[in-house]
Amino acid sequence: MTMPDLYPVLPSLQLLTELQDRLPPILEMESVTAVRLCFDRTLKHSLLDSLRQMVWSYNVALILAPSDLGLLCDIPLTEIDGLHLSHPAEVKTLINRKDKPKNLQLGCSCLTLDDAMSAGEHGADYISLPATALTAITQWSLFAELPIVAEHITAVEDGAAAAKAGADFLAIPLHNAEDITTRFVEIKEALS
Repeated sequence: MTMPDLYPVLPSLQLLTELQDRLPPILEMESVTAVRLCFDRTLKHSLLDSLRQMVWSYNVALILAPSDLGLLCDIPLTEIDGLHLSHPAEVKTLINRKDKPKNLQLGCSCLTLDDAMSAGEHGADYISLPATALTAITQWSLFAELPIVAEHITAVEDGAAAAKAGADFLAIPLHNAEDITTRFVEIKEALS
């Protein structure tokens, strides 16, 4: 079993503001290769710039996950590493955007293997499935070349099960009510 990369997810702009000072110990972990920021309102350029500089200083990719594609209209796609989209149809919309850099990673949340196949056919670079969908994760890892993210890892046991099923990345949501560094260390150690 190959150890999956750890993928912190900031569920909202408010949590980014609350947790920004607590991110560096997580970003310096070798197994953390990308951070996802979810947002449902306009993302201020100063906030994006601050987060990007922090994340990139640790050689970690910055992935944005807008709740609506319209929220991307004022964001230069050259200032991020990727986009995580809500469903396969959005991949098709983004893949042909003229200002999309060639190296911009496109990921897509999927609920079923059919969704995952559709996202891949539309041009996604990776897909994600719920961590609870262990059979689907295993099937995808056996027949598909695109990397797979196991979403919403909240416990060490979830991470271990998703890793065993073949997940390439473990998406771990960050919350303000816990010691996020400790949880990352526990998951990392359980997979070692």
